[in-house]
Amino acid sequence: MAERSTSNWSVTVNRPVDEVFAYLVDVTRHHEWSPRDYRIEDLSDNPIKLGTTFTSYGWIPRDNTHRNEVEVTEYDLPRHLILTSTEPSGSFINTFTLTPSGSGTRVDKTMDMPKPGGFTGLIFPLLLSTVIKSGVQKGLDMFKSNLEKSEDPSAS
Repeated sequence: MAERSTSNWSVTVNRPVDEVFAYLVDVTRHHEWSPRDYRIEDLSDNPIKLGTTFTSYGWIPRDNTHRNEVEVTEYDLPRHLILTSTEPSGSFINTFTLTPSGSGTRVDKTMDMPKPGGFTGLIFPLLLSTVIKSGVQKGLDMFKSNLEKSEDPSAS
């Protein structure tokens, strides 16, 4: 079995858990909080539920339209969502956990991913710390900003 790497991010959103979860599970809006170009196609269910599938296209180094086949592998309204993306290099497991925090919601994201081999594997720690971690945190910060600036974020 290939080696894996796990990283964690968090943000606290000044919105109730149900509003945050509604925005999170609307995958048709994920492009709104992606720091790079992102789109989805072939969405089997909207709103999503356990077992929903879709194809995502997003930026990774040296591939501006990187393709992933995504499945909702855990859905526990309104606290927990797992999206499992499959591609030739393996599966990427994106776990979102929402926890009430005062009048807001803490969003914790964990990404479990395969460690690449070859030269990329050698520079992977550098890529993780300089590109991946900052990009994911920027996306979560955009997620927070979008929710907090909208009167009713699920209605947009």
